[in-house]
Amino acid sequence: MTRLFDLDWTLTRLEDQGVWVHIACVSGNPLCGASPSMRPVHATPDGALAWAEEHMRLTGHRRYDRLSFDVVQWDPPGDVDPGVLPGVTT
Repeated sequence: MTRLFDLDWTLTRLEDQGVWVHIACVSGNPLCGASPSMRPVHATPDGALAWAEEHMRLTGHRRYDRLSFDVVQWDPPGDVDPGVLPGVTT
């Protein structure tokens, strides 16, 4: 099967898929480890920031591990329908 990858493809975030965040406190000795990330309200960037701010105010802890997850997809130039390219799937 021949695949057509010699086009100028663009990596694009799929905005409708959202961005998910995991955040955990890594302050203290021993490590605090507090994390609200299992609750959906805190899985957004704004929710994670609000939780970290509240946790910092309550505990004084200033260090956090934070991971962001999003969905991206490679897109060919606008005048090319990816559905007609051999070997390309969604």
